[in-house]
Amino acid sequence: MLDEAVAKKQAVEDDANALSLNLSLANRLVNGLADENIRWTNNVKTFEHEKLTMIGDALVSAAFVSYIGPFNSIFRKDLWETQWLGDIIAKELPYT
Repeated sequence: MLDEAVAKKQAVEDDANALSLNLSLANRLVNGLADENIRWTNNVKTFEHEKLTMIGDALVSAAFVSYIGPFNSIFRKDLWETQWLGDIIAKELPYT
């Protein structure tokens, strides 16, 4: 009877240790997910801003590649500052 009681006690202690390990792993997982929630919340804000500026950025990129890419930097800067930037601001297109 003593051996049976010691075996049952050992089994219960083993189960308690396994459950303690599972609880520790679950806590680590929950804490990790909480950090991910913060990161994803920040990403959503960033994506909302990028969604607005995407149109202007794509316009500027496409125009640069299509129209002023082959010219020298002085001409590109002049065209950008005097023509395109003023037009983008006048039309209130968001860009970065």
